[in-house]
Amino acid sequence: MRDLINLIETLSKPDIEAVLKKAGYKDLKVTGNKIGVLVQIPDGEKKELFRAEILKQILILMKQNFPKSKPNLSMDARLSSIGGIEFADNPVKILVKDTGNQGDQSAGVANEIQMAGLLQSVIDRYGSANVTFVDPRGKTLVINDCTAVDVAGRDTGGRKKADVVLRSPERNLPISIKKLNAEAWESADNLFGKKARGIIDQLVRDKQVKLNKLEKTRNGLPVFALSKEIVIEPTEEETMSAIFGSDLNPKGGIIIQTFEPEHFVQTGQDVTIEAHAVIASRADIPESHLMVWLLRNDPGRNSTALGIPGIRVMGATLTRGIGKKGTKDVILVDKDGNVLERGQPDQAEPNGELDTDDLDDVADKRLTGPGAKAARKKNEPKTDAGTLGRERRSR
Repeated sequence: MRDLINLIETLSKPDIEAVLKKAGYKDLKVTGNKIGVLVQIPDGEKKELFRAEILKQILILMKQNFPKSKPNLSMDARLSSIGGIEFADNPVKILVKDTGNQGDQSAGVANEIQMAGLLQSVIDRYGSANVTFVDPRGKTLVINDCTAVDVAGRDTGGRKKADVVLRSPERNLPISIKKLNAEAWESADNLFGKKARGIIDQLVRDKQVKLNKLEKTRNGLPVFALSKEIVIEPTEEETMSAIFGSDLNPKGGIIIQTFEPEHFVQTGQDVTIEAHAVIASRADIPESHLMVWLLRNDPGRNSTALGIPGIRVMGATLTRGIGKKGTKDVILVDKDGNVLERGQPDQAEPNGELDTDDLDDVADKRLTGPGAKAARKKNEPKTDAGTLGRERRSR
């Protein structure tokens, strides 16, 4: 009976294909038990580098979705020159293959690694690429005559944030890429842990929050849990450090987008990449992504700077902190350490929920720190053909 149950529960090829397609790898070639993920990869010396990097990202994806199947990277040369992904309970193998599409018009790409591959392909064909990131507000990041794309083995020392660095003979453009549903700017145990400890201690003394001791222990120490999450307004310096690190401002910026093929338009050596938001300065931060400090429960966390096992410190988005409607039951603290009262919702709103205007009140009036002005309505999106370079597609 156990063998029958195991057979039923065994990972299937359609399961793997569905996860790959959901993650943006929509161009698949299935032959027997081999699933080939087809991507546009640059010719020349960087071909193997990009293939290997994409394979590593797919491995992470498989481990997240199918941990019981124990996906692993096999270096068996019979699979391919860079190996492939195998599963402990399934004969399916995942390979990364080049589409060989090096033409003047690209069909698009799905994630940042493939984006880098597309740009390198254009560089290989034309000698350089003119790259423009643009959002519906008309905000742009541009680099012309880009001759190199650095993506693998990036330097993260000294609080550098760039995922991709585009290089031209005149300048470098460091880019950090965030997906639309990303909720964190920074894992901030060290950056904000000491200050967070002082705030927690004060809130406990004032009986604003309870710090409950759990039955669990970590490394022999008791683990604690907050009775409510704590959301803290950052200072200007803290915001700049958490969002831009040491390398993105003023030389580069942040691109917020969950990439789909339609976000990329290539005509010859000109490449336009549509973003949900292009952030080159503090004023460019959209309301949904304003940064707040978030103190939340995480039984596996043990920050030395914070000194309270079970509590995690994050630089989170505003919507993660207080919810999309602003109704999440949290403790709000301003940048001076004062507990804030929640704004009253409009009486006309059903169920006492906050509407968009009420969320603006929380963002603009209650949180007066950096980024609040980015939510002003004067920054209405621009979707005209002159801004996007073509008529805007429906999403």
